Amino acid sequence: VSETLVDFGTKYYWLHSDYDKSSQTEFLNYNTVDIKNATLSSSKKNLIEAKKLASTITYGDYNAFLGTYKMKVSKYQYNYNADNSKLLVSYRIKQEEKNDKINVDKLGIFVFDENMNKLWGGEFTMPYTEAIMDNSDFSVDGKGNAYLLSKVYDSDKRKEKDKETGKAAYHYEVLKFTKESNQILNTKIEIGDYFIREALLVENSLHEMVIACTYSKKSAGAGTDGIFLALMGQDGKITKYKNGYYEFPVEEMVKFETEREKRRIEKKKDYEAPFLSVRNIVVHPDGSLFLGLEQNYVVQTNYDYVGSPYKNKSTSSWYYEDIIAVKIGSKGNFEWIRKIPKRQRGDNSGGMGTMSYKMVADASGYYFLFLDNKDNLNLAADQEPKLHLDGYGGQVVVAKLDNTGTVTKELVFDTREEEVKIFPSQFRRINGTQFIGRAKMKKGGFKPLLITFN
Repeated sequence: VSETLVDFGTKYYWLHSDYDKSSQTEFLNYNTVDIKNATLSSSKKNLIEAKKLASTITYGDYNAFLGTYKMKVSKYQYNYNADNSKLLVSYRIKQEEKNDKINVDKLGIFVFDENMNKLWGGEFTMPYTEAIMDNSDFSVDGKGNAYLLSKVYDSDKRKEKDKETGKAAYHYEVLKFTKESNQILNTKIEIGDYFIREALLVENSLHEMVIACTYSKKSAGAGTDGIFLALMGQDGKITKYKNGYYEFPVEEMVKFETEREKRRIEKKKDYEAPFLSVRNIVVHPDGSLFLGLEQNYVVQTNYDYVGSPYKNKSTSSWYYEDIIAVKIGSKGNFEWIRKIPKRQRGDNSGGMGTMSYKMVADASGYYFLFLDNKDNLNLAADQEPKLHLDGYGGQVVVAKLDNTGTVTKELVFDTREEEVKIFPSQFRRINGTQFIGRAKMKKGGFKPLLITFN
């Protein structure tokens, strides 16, 4: 099974997995990739051997015409440090019993250098049961230490709010894993009386771990007030980063909305941006940060066909909408926030499909690759974006956001004219200024696709 292309900037490796049924052993292997000559090394090398790994669905592909659904399943997760010189490979051992209240996760943590030499690795037992602990994000630093960001509930009842205190009935922790010790270092994140929606973890140039959270004043709902930032030093202590809290300005959030929605937003004193997921965090050498967020949600519609034996039928629609880009300056100031409008919907697609986006960054700014409706190329701030429907063509668009917050868009090609189907979220950055991925051909099969942005 093809896993991923490891990109260290100048060295590339194709990772693929195998399973030996007789010994019930999982193997993660690699071949060296020669990008210039487009060749693989003749012999594979083994990275990891493990027993009975748990699987995670990474994306789905729904064929509306045939009514078929394919899913991509992965057993490994891959994370890089700030300068892409270290690779963390993690996995989860499959549980024998299906009881989250008694099961405790056992995770594999392995760190490799840019030559794919193993620096260290092993399997660790988590400090809480699965019913109490949710794994949110993995990361690794330049010294080879590994980290896990986790949501920890007060009890296995998994309540979001304590009825007596009115405060969160959970907290987030950063777990640190090192070569020197089998003990896990736990550090709690303090965020006052707010409720954390989502959180990410990434290294900065000083080998500190930057923790980025979306937060809300409310326990219920899917709204977000803004972003909370914190730093975890090598000593394991977590402190607020600069101002800590960065609330979204209403004047930017009302752009590319209907007049009715604008009035609703402006009227509410405690407006929260709905359904935001943190997709990207970039930490620059000067200490400034960039965050990319996306509005996404699922709508389920239930049907009851009168006189039919098939009761309570339902359909689900996946929505991937506006991109929210945030820049925090090196002095902790809120430099700018920009909304890149888009509106994508997938009916019974089971996931991202051709929706969402892929972002890469260089010294000049940030580039977002996604499929869009051609009518959205030159939207005014008072116009709502037109719909792009997953699996039905679409224009390949690259939106550039420069360091001053100026947005420009480039139409690359029309997928219907080229008779291809692409999945932007699965593309990768390569050679600094290019996206690389696969295009699904109308006549069957896949071909590599390289997109260069200006």
